[in-house]
Amino acid sequence: MNITGINFKFTMISISEDHTFDHTSEWDMPFEGDDLVITEIVREEIHTKICKYPLDQEIISQFKALIDKYGITDWAGKTPSSPKIIEPGKSGTVRILTLRYDDGTESGITFREADGNTGNEASSEFSKLLFDLTKDDKKLSEEVTYPTLKECLNLKEKHGPVVAVETSSFSSGMMYNSNVWYRQLIEKIPDKEGFVRVTLRRQQGNLPEQTDTKDVASDILDKVQEISDKENLPVWHYTAIDPSIPPEVVVMDYSASSNINVYYDDTLITGAPKIKRTIGESACKMGGKEVDKAISELIKECVAASGANIEVSTANPYLAPATQGGMPVTTGTVNGFMGMGMFMSMNQAKQTPAPDTSEPAPSGPWDCPCGKTGNTGKFCPECGNPRC
Repeated sequence: MNITGINFKFTMISISEDHTFDHTSEWDMPFEGDDLVITEIVREEIHTKICKYPLDQEIISQFKALIDKYGITDWAGKTPSSPKIIEPGKSGTVRILTLRYDDGTESGITFREADGNTGNEASSEFSKLLFDLTKDDKKLSEEVTYPTLKECLNLKEKHGPVVAVETSSFSSGMMYNSNVWYRQLIEKIPDKEGFVRVTLRRQQGNLPEQTDTKDVASDILDKVQEISDKENLPVWHYTAIDPSIPPEVVVMDYSASSNINVYYDDTLITGAPKIKRTIGESACKMGGKEVDKAISELIKECVAASGANIEVSTANPYLAPATQGGMPVTTGTVNGFMGMGMFMSMNQAKQTPAPDTSEPAPSGPWDCPCGKTGNTGKFCPECGNPRC
């Protein structure tokens, strides 16, 4: 079989006690065809950047020479050794080379299939050659794109099992100490089968952080795993809303935000035990609200069953009781949940809803501001925006 092209992924992973950062650059190179360019793709939560670099037969020959030098085609199908575990406070890199063949098949190489230090030497040579070929002064073009959820669902990203899920929210206000950050984390307990650990954390301004932790029997992570497999959740992380879309089409609240984060144990894939993938506001506004709602409900039920609880005072601690505006000083309980469109309100008085004076929802075909005409569903099939 002849090699018709290659794809090289370079991932940097850094792990701290509370956060895992991973950044991947991907280079795609055809070895045949009329449009020979190196395409670099960098996917982020806010956008995807695509850059083009020159590719000719001389460069292709250099990559083929590396493949022959190390006998990389013989590594295909071999079981790779386990990756080195990345400990908290440490960082690491992962390189994956995919070979494409003329029969339509492909094989992925992690460079851990080789004996001794051969894999490290080969991966280093591939990285060095690519970095030399894709410097800024050689760039042919650069494009920033904003992938819709529909576009992202076609991506493939391999992960291990779900080991944690959380909601994370932030709201800001004009008053002193009115900014509030709230987190509900549900994670697997390695030595306690069938149980999860629920941790609530709340930080308001520069006041002392409030926390509570409880263990509870729950199958929530199995249920989230089912949703993740069915909906291809890891790639939702890369959806982004194009800032050029009129604000009346996609309404954003910049004073409050919340995400659902799903954590995967990639120990056997990259050596990272807890990689985070986010179901953010962009994905939910592009058709993911039902999935967000389902996971939010699971989190709500698990937190309630655990009994985890944070008592919150609604009074301003920097004012004397007599200056509280005549309102009674009360406390409330923070043990609810937050998802996109479900942002939690704390200790707010119930209000009588105003009569519904809105116009009936329009029917029939509709045109999207992105240019797609004749749409019939609730969301534009081209860009994912909701019906106006």
